[in-house]
Amino acid sequence: MENLLTQYARLVIEVQLKLREGDSLSINSEASTLTFARLLAQKAALATRQTVTIVHTNHGKVVDAIPIEPIEKEIFRPPVQGAVMCHIVDLDEHPYLTPTDLNTAAEEVTTLGKYGLLADPVFLDRRIAVPWANIPYPGPRWALQLLGTQASEEDMWRLFTTLYRIEDEHGFRFWEEQGNLLAYRKQKLNERGRCRIRLVGDLWEIGATMAKDTLWAGGRQTLPSQRSFFSSLPVQAIHAALDGKSAKGTFTSSRPFYVLGQVVKGARFTVEDGLVTEYAAQTGKEALTALFSVDENAKRVSEISLADHDTVESHYLEKSIHPHFAREMTSTIVLGGFSLDNLTTQQYEGDIEESALCSSLVRVAVPVGDSHLSVTLHSEDGSESSVMEEGIFTEEGLV
Repeated sequence: MENLLTQYARLVIEVQLKLREGDSLSINSEASTLTFARLLAQKAALATRQTVTIVHTNHGKVVDAIPIEPIEKEIFRPPVQGAVMCHIVDLDEHPYLTPTDLNTAAEEVTTLGKYGLLADPVFLDRRIAVPWANIPYPGPRWALQLLGTQASEEDMWRLFTTLYRIEDEHGFRFWEEQGNLLAYRKQKLNERGRCRIRLVGDLWEIGATMAKDTLWAGGRQTLPSQRSFFSSLPVQAIHAALDGKSAKGTFTSSRPFYVLGQVVKGARFTVEDGLVTEYAAQTGKEALTALFSVDENAKRVSEISLADHDTVESHYLEKSIHPHFAREMTSTIVLGGFSLDNLTTQQYEGDIEESALCSSLVRVAVPVGDSHLSVTLHSEDGSESSVMEEGIFTEEGLV
């Protein structure tokens, strides 16, 4: 296992954050992940030749700051070039199927946050301008949710190694190539400008228009300084923000997903003018009802995310149990708050309203990707192109 953790630390340093000499890295970690945080900090200090600071937290509150020094004496270190941040996410801290009082959940922000249902805070004047990343760390509770009660620690690490491609050097090249592929897809889709997107599944169909002055996002991120990084891994999806009043049709979940500690299975939604007007589910409808009661926009269709159906993530993550993986697992339709990385020129609250973006305290990604999914784009110039068939991107449709 020690070798796997060392490989994972290398992946974070060399591929995800792309650390270089002079970077000042800060690592946020709870007590449960401090051992890995120390390993990551030690390897990062060798790469940056600067002090790496571990910010030890307890339920988000700072407990201590632990400096990890590089080998060189301070006089021989390079000048500090800038800040880099990361947060180690303990996958076992997620409550999964822990029951909660659905009657009060909608009124408690801490409960919504605990289940990963809070939307991004809309701070348009405080967007992060430095490389940053969320670094998941696996545990037995996470593995048992996916692999069943007979799963061993060896099974857990085999799954995690597969997802992150850290078994050999090819995995490092894979994520760079994947970043290039998603960058190409974003470029081609953004060249089409604002489109109406039509998704057709097994006995359902829905259409929606991209929000004004937004772009497709996802995959590798690039700062104004042209420095690139991955804020999370794995990456498979690209996503578009929607005009919050434009969606119309029906859609059905293609695999189970979790809401407030309950499994939602076989969910079907009817949408008019961007808002869910009817919904049903084989299981978990009460949890959806509780989530939708948070505010008037919790039932609004805000985003479409597209990911190939034939990926490792799609095959191994058969149910959406942790929000970190929800968008990368398969194609999704998001209800609730929008993603800030789709924005372009928006600087004020009025700009958000002008683009008809959905502002809600909460958001939930509903998986819809499977071998029946097809996606068509209708451009403002009247042209039409198929970009996904049988759940797979059609690269010729992007040309």
